[in-house]
Amino acid sequence: MVQIGEFQVDLTRRIVTRNGEFVPFSRTEWLLLQHLATNVGRVMTHGELLTEVWGPEYRDDLTYLRLWIGRLRRKLGVEPGKEGPIRTFQGLGYALDIDGALDRSGARSVAPASLPPELAVVDA
Repeated sequence: MVQIGEFQVDLTRRIVTRNGEFVPFSRTEWLLLQHLATNVGRVMTHGELLTEVWGPEYRDDLTYLRLWIGRLRRKLGVEPGKEGPIRTFQGLGYALDIDGALDRSGARSVAPASLPPELAVVDA
């Protein structure tokens, strides 16, 4: 289960709920969200997402990916023009950043909550 604000993504049951209510996702929206949610905090390249969701023949179709990322953001209640939890890394890809810990390089800018501050590390 991945929590994204008010949304709960159940990767096992393949459903999304908001405050307990089912939220319908198209097959493409689900596949895109699933790949981001199974790789929380990791920048997934454009090519990775396009290949995983649509197949290798779409590997270079960035316009297509941007369109669907926009749809997914709207479905997750993100205001137009905002990123929300799906962070954009220009020229690289996208990452699901549910704790706000990624900096613009894709590295974690804060330690995981389970580590004491003195053990904070920045990983790439």
